[in-house]
Parts: sequence; structure tokens; C-alpha cells
Amino acid sequence: MKEKRVFFNKHRILSCLAPVFLSVAVSLWGMAPVHCAEIQTAVVATVAPDYSSGAHSIIHVDPVGGPRTFENDLDPTISDITAASYENSFYILERTGRNNVTKYNIDNPAQVIWQWSTEEGETNSNPHDLVFESEKKAYLLRYGSNKAWIVNPSATVESDFKIGELDLSAYSFEGNAPGMHSGVIADGKLFITLQRFDATWTPQTAYVAVFEVSTNTEIDTGKGSGDMLGIPLPIKNPGAIQYLAENSTVYVQGSGHFFGDLEYSSGIAAIDIEDPATYDVSIILDDGDGDAHPYGFIVGMAILSPTKGYFVGYAGWGDNTLYTFDPSNPSPVGTAIEDLKNIQIAGMESGVYFDENNMLWVCNQTDASVDILNTTDDTIDESVSTNLNPSKVVFCSGSSGDGGGSDNGGGGGSSGCFISTSAYGL
Repeated sequence: MKEKRVFFNKHRILSCLAPVFLSVAVSLWGMAPVHCAEIQTAVVATVAPDYSSGAHSIIHVDPVGGPRTFENDLDPTISDITAASYENSFYILERTGRNNVTKYNIDNPAQVIWQWSTEEGETNSNPHDLVFESEKKAYLLRYGSNKAWIVNPSATVESDFKIGELDLSAYSFEGNAPGMHSGVIADGKLFITLQRFDATWTPQTAYVAVFEVSTNTEIDTGKGSGDMLGIPLPIKNPGAIQYLAENSTVYVQGSGHFFGDLEYSSGIAAIDIEDPATYDVSIILDDGDGDAHPYGFIVGMAILSPTKGYFVGYAGWGDNTLYTFDPSNPSPVGTAIEDLKNIQIAGMESGVYFDENNMLWVCNQTDASVDILNTTDDTIDESVSTNLNPSKVVFCSGSSGDGGGSDNGGGGGSSGCFISTSAYGL
């Protein structure tokens, strides 16, 4: 059953309620609580427990302490989906079986702006990520292909969507696609994780390919082998990738081989990209081995600062725990978050989920909720029901136009003045 709370549109609040609120507020406090800032909203890709369907949810990031407004089960679709966002637009990527990208505006989050194919001669391009350089340039990572697309998310017709491509065929293994999964742009460079499985789904040496964004040409990092110019990783099956500007480091999480013949090759690696970049890579969190693996497999990551991060330990299906640790410690020890132990945690292998308040959004599939963690004391600030199981979280900023599904070129994100609804108990 669809679950819904009132979802506020800031432009509707301004046009309909602001005069009344301003009058009341001025009389009570001498001034209205007017803020000139963007509204941040979370978009959550969700999936049915039996994987028969999927949808997305919308949750307001504020107020801290809750209650946060939300709306569930928007625009139902297949279960194999993920999400990406840029400013006031978000994108649902339908993967195996559909192979397309759908664009929405956060002001009208159930209204499709466009839906375009990610196929070009392939039978399963399987889009996994959309990495933005600007509102008119992004990189579409296609897991089932040797080529990533350079795209224009602001295009108004499908023929203008694809504007170029990156050839990653050098990283293919025994004819299999290199498995491009996630990416991040840092210091003018695009970093792409390549999982590199063989035909039996056994992970081979994983890589991070690096491209110059201004020219779309691959950089020879001096670390690779043969035609593979990128960075070989000391972990396998890479998932999340994150850039931390404070220490000029790209962090990569790998899940190892946690199905079939188990191989404890998961963990978190750090790549030094301080100018001039050395691309030196080191493992900062190891999962152990077959005899000793205190956290199980490391299947998720989020780095808050050079001295505080989080990871997900996988002990078995439905038995995951969120840990906090110090990435700068040469021998880090994970500390379990008491309220997030021995549950099914999903999604952190695909992205980083800190909101503008430095809250960590955790996909809790055991309770079909997003658990919002206060990172100052590692307690849950609020749990928000998503009805279906949450699998990925991204964030949008408030837009600058009217609602009703208007498109501002995939971005905009201009600050807008709005009346604080929390001030009036709404």
C-alpha cells in the first residue's frame, strides 16, 4: 500500500502561504523566519523484497531530528535500478532487461522528463552509473559494454544525448566487458572502477582507469600493464569510489568474492592524487583471510574525513553490520554501530550517502527504511520508511523554477528563498 506524507513544494508554499505566515510571524517575533538557501532532498531507489518491481522514494533532508516529509512508491518500474543526481535533477537507471536512463526534476519527482536508451548495438549495455562534470556533460558507465558514453543530460532530443565515448576495451578479460561500475571526478580527472570478472564470475585484478576530463583522453598512470594504463587495485570487485579533497585521496572499496568459492580480497584502498599525482595505491582496511576475518567481507564504504569513515561488514545474507573507523590509522579497528548490527544493509557499494548536515543515510532492508545516522555521536537521528527496500540514495538541491515538472537543463540549482515550515509546526 502506498505510504505518503505531505511533500512540500517550496514554490507553492511561497505563493499560497507566505503572506499569511509573514503577517503572523512579524506580529509574534518582529520578523519572519525567511531563509535564502537550497532545499536538499534525498532520492531513494527502492526494490520489492521478491525483486518483482522497483520504484523511488523522496525524503526531505531537513529538519534534523525529524520528522522528515517523504513520499514512497513513485513511478513503479523493474527491480534492477540505481540512481544518480545533479543539482535539481535526478536519474533512474534501469539496468538488465531495460537498459535506459530516465530523467526527473525534484519539483515533480514522479513526472518523466525523458527516457532514453543506453543501447547501441549491444544486447545488454547494463548502465551502472552517471558521473557529472556539468549540467551538459556527464559520463554514462555501461557495465555490459567496452565503451562508456559521454552524454549531454540537458539534451532535449535523444539524438543529442550521446556526444562521445571512452574506449575501455583494453581492460576486458577473455572477451568479457571490463565491468565499469562506479566513477568520480576529482581534480579534473575521471576515475572509473573496473571489476573485471571472468565467464564464471570470478573476480580478476581490478583496475581504476583515469581520464582527463577536458580532453576525454586516458592518462597513463605508470602503474598499469601493457595497454591497461590505469591503476591496478590490491582489492577485488570494486564498488564505491569517493574523493576526499582534504587529503587529495581517492578511496575505493572492494567486496572481494563473497559468493561461490569465497576469497577474502575485499577492503578499502587509497589512491594518492595530490598534485602532481603519483597514483600510489595502498590498502587501508583489509578483510583478513579465510582463518581470520573479523568483519566478514567489506561490502560498503563512506568516508567522512581523513580520520573518520564507515564500512559495512558482510557476515552472511541478511547479516551486515555498519562499523566506524579511522582511515588514517595504520592498523584501523572497526567499531560496530549498536543500532545497525546484524541487519540487511544495501547500496553503500554504489555511492556515498552523506547529506549536507553530515548525516549518513543507511539503506536498512531488514526494516524497509532509511536509517539516518548522526555522525557526531553515531546515533540514529530518524528512521524513515520507504515501503519497498531501499537500495541507493542520492541527493538533489532545490531548483529555481516553478514546479510541475519543468526542466531547467538538468541543473540550475539556484538558491531560492522559502518560508521555514518547521517554524510553524507543519
